[in-house]
Amino acid sequence: MVERHINPEDSDLYALGALDREENQMIEAHLGLCDACAQQMEAARLCVALLGLVAPPDAPSPVVKEALMRRVRADKAVGFAASPPLRRFAWPTPALSFAAVVLAVLSGYLWVRNESASRRIQTLGVQLSNAETHAREIAQSSANTDSILAAPGTIRVALAQQTGAPVGRATVLYNDRMGMVVFAGQLIEAQPEKSYQLWLVPASGAPVSLGVLSSMDPAAALTAHVAPGTEAKAFAITVEPKGGMPQPTGPKVLVGVVG
Repeated sequence: MVERHINPEDSDLYALGALDREENQMIEAHLGLCDACAQQMEAARLCVALLGLVAPPDAPSPVVKEALMRRVRADKAVGFAASPPLRRFAWPTPALSFAAVVLAVLSGYLWVRNESASRRIQTLGVQLSNAETHAREIAQSSANTDSILAAPGTIRVALAQQTGAPVGRATVLYNDRMGMVVFAGQLIEAQPEKSYQLWLVPASGAPVSLGVLSSMDPAAALTAHVAPGTEAKAFAITVEPKGGMPQPTGPKVLVGVVG
């Protein structure tokens, strides 16, 4: 028969002293046989010890103190034995005091657990928002690809690896009537403080930057627009300082010639 491990919540309740005698005996018997649960219990005890600092010291109210002093003075006048009101008035018993401490510690523990859950929810919210943004980008990229593929005059240019270490592969779809460029590629991550930058090399004039390809996302996808009617001679990817440059300055790593 496989021995079941102690539930983490039971470890917390044991450390708080909130279990009955039979439950305590079962847990203690298991702790002597299971190192993992013993470590879990130590963590629970440490948590309870730290949470004990959450409850601030509770001083008696001045009104209570004054009432007590009046009764003490009255007892001195008539004799302690004839003073049942004083016997009825007593500070909380040890059991009640312990229960109050347990309640304070448990409240602090639940507050810490709630704070942890809130932070987890916030993290999941950020992750969900990022996933939704990425999904919208993918959907928009897909729509752009469908649009340019369906348009007459669209050309497909494969970018070839240049001399040096391979950095990946890429393809460009270009429609000069629409002035639209759709890039799709798989690139290795750029070196620190460097970026890949995509260029359209026109038949005349200076190269036109089509954007920086994020080194944080090697599976790069990019849609760019140029002036309609721009005649392209080639497309190229260069390595530039992080963030890109107005004109190419670094080595060409992928180049595709039109026609």
